[in-house]
Amino acid sequence: MRTPLAWHNLVYNKVRTAIAAAGVTFAVVLVFMQLGFLGSLETTVTRFFNALDFDLMIRSPKYLHLSDTHTFPRTRLYQAEQVPGVARVTPLQIGLTRWRSPVTQQTRGILAIGIRPEQPGFTTPEIRRKAEMLTDEDFVLIDRKARKEFGPRNGRQFSDADVGVATEVRGQKVRIVGHFPLGTGLTADGCILVNTIGFRRLVPVAPPEEVSFGLVRLAKGADVQAVADELRRRLGSVLPGGQPGDVEVLTLPQAIHYELNRWIRETSIGMIFQLGVIVSLMVGTVIVYQVLSSDVASHIRQYATLKAMGYTNRFLSRVVLGQALGLALLGFVPGWVLSLGLYALTSSLANLPIEMNALRMLLVLGLTMGMCSLSGLGALGKVRQADPAALF
Repeated sequence: MRTPLAWHNLVYNKVRTAIAAAGVTFAVVLVFMQLGFLGSLETTVTRFFNALDFDLMIRSPKYLHLSDTHTFPRTRLYQAEQVPGVARVTPLQIGLTRWRSPVTQQTRGILAIGIRPEQPGFTTPEIRRKAEMLTDEDFVLIDRKARKEFGPRNGRQFSDADVGVATEVRGQKVRIVGHFPLGTGLTADGCILVNTIGFRRLVPVAPPEEVSFGLVRLAKGADVQAVADELRRRLGSVLPGGQPGDVEVLTLPQAIHYELNRWIRETSIGMIFQLGVIVSLMVGTVIVYQVLSSDVASHIRQYATLKAMGYTNRFLSRVVLGQALGLALLGFVPGWVLSLGLYALTSSLANLPIEMNALRMLLVLGLTMGMCSLSGLGALGKVRQADPAALF
């Protein structure tokens, strides 16, 4: 049976191996955190649209993000309802306003969403049920995942204890009648639901005859693409990038693609996290290369002896690469465990939807193996330079 040289090299100098494994662990944690933040960003920018009840969305072609949706004439929704295949069109009004914390009395920006209580436009059962409570223009439902700075009584998140609490929104008296789950976004740290009359009170700058979104639900069996094309033809709208109109019609995948493209590719936020992954891998590669290169240099006479005994460069290369992959595994496991703890801590403190999944774990494992293999390939030059003649 062959002696596992790669393993013996790792355990021979335990201090050096521990330092290398710690370097790999450091890189693994950095990669996990950067990918976690990137995944959290993707979830954050799309969960609002995933919670809406629509097959097709009508909105302004000037739309930028949720706090700057721009508006279009409400009459467009009446026209859309006449298109064959359309079952119903639900208006949605969205605007940024100021919420006064009932605890600290400080104000901060909050997203106000005007809905029809009988047809709220959300798929979430709890929202659909509690929307019926918005029977008065003073009543609001607040997102219980809003940041604690908005003033929940328990100091953590809004709950039943906050039902009945009175406060102000843009100087107007309101009363909390319930809470719902949605989650914070990049444009606002929380949101409230109000009826359409209440929305005009809280966001007076919004034109009453215009809306932010038209949520189109199709009749059973209707072809999404065919109805979308007909809506664009009748409303004079086109997809983003085409000829301008006062509205555009998008499917759910197109709306989500727009959000991901804007926040991850067009802004610096997504680029920062992607560069963070690259830098983390570079750091780990350099650390592992330094350790392997030093190990090869300290054992150069032994490698030369093996060559003199007839072992080929290919065999010795496998030994070095075996060491590199061993370091990858030794560093990955504690890095993964530490990342689980940091994910839970970050989710709790920052209220971010960051969580571990099997795909990310396998991706980081693959990146770690590749990082260490690249370091091993860099150290192979010294092995190939080992000269048996230098022994004499």
